[in-house]
Amino acid sequence: MKRYPSLPHPAQSRADAIAFLRRLKRPARGAALLAALALGSCAESADDSLAQPAPRPAPAHATASHEAAAPAEDLVLPGEIAADGNRTARVFPRVGGQVLRVGADLGDEVRPGQVLAVLKSSEIADLQNQHTAGTADLAVARKNLSVTQELFRNGLAAEQDVYKARAEVARAAGAATRNQRQLGLYSLDKNGLYELRTPVGGFITDKNLAAGMRFNPGNVDAAFTVTNLDSVWVMASVFEADLGRVHRGQAVEITTLSYPNQPLPGRIDQVFQVLDHDSKVMKARCTLPNPGHRLKPGMHAQVRLLPTPTL
Repeated sequence: MKRYPSLPHPAQSRADAIAFLRRLKRPARGAALLAALALGSCAESADDSLAQPAPRPAPAHATASHEAAAPAEDLVLPGEIAADGNRTARVFPRVGGQVLRVGADLGDEVRPGQVLAVLKSSEIADLQNQHTAGTADLAVARKNLSVTQELFRNGLAAEQDVYKARAEVARAAGAATRNQRQLGLYSLDKNGLYELRTPVGGFITDKNLAAGMRFNPGNVDAAFTVTNLDSVWVMASVFEADLGRVHRGQAVEITTLSYPNQPLPGRIDQVFQVLDHDSKVMKARCTLPNPGHRLKPGMHAQVRLLPTPTL
């Protein structure tokens, strides 16, 4: 069998291929030329297949008419349980002085009208002295009027003296009434000490007084904060990207860390149209009934916005 020199690789130069063909004899030259052309076409087709870019996926809008759009994920907002501001009372003392004793501590449950603290005040003492002096002046003025009227009936006093005595009685009575009303603004015990009482029932959620403390009314914040926990607020934080998805009246589902398996239904009853300067979030509020006072102010919560049903 007659052997032929090996064919050059298609990647070799054109000059080498021509030289190779010239060395061949005429019958073999044609066969080698056909083989070289076949190998070159295979290499070119392989290169073309590698260089051809991958087909691009069809745009999303091309299939939108054939597939239903997937529903948007529920929006979950971080939140916190807060005291119901409509059921919260901040108790301020009307006068300054010294705290003799405190009748309630932080977390205690109190009744309406219960004494929270007892104070000794110099202002109260001054009002009591004025009231005592005014009562004495009124008694003296009435006695003078009685004597003057008796002298007038006996012809020993002029009618003008009677008028002056009556005017003095009216002045003293007015001063006594004014002092009495001023004292009536304060709750005093039988010893004349000022009693600080709560106007509402609930729990003490803040306390700023202690026995032995001296203060002026303008230098102290609310002495006590009393909160009725029969209902609470859930304050949800709404970030800027979600402002358009939150609106008043929207149904929500609320869960807490303490009761993760007991979601509470509610609705957004207020959307505060102001962003916090530091956190850049807007607050949305839900009001929840709180039977058994299970929800406590300060507890963390998650507020999941339920999708609005479509007709």
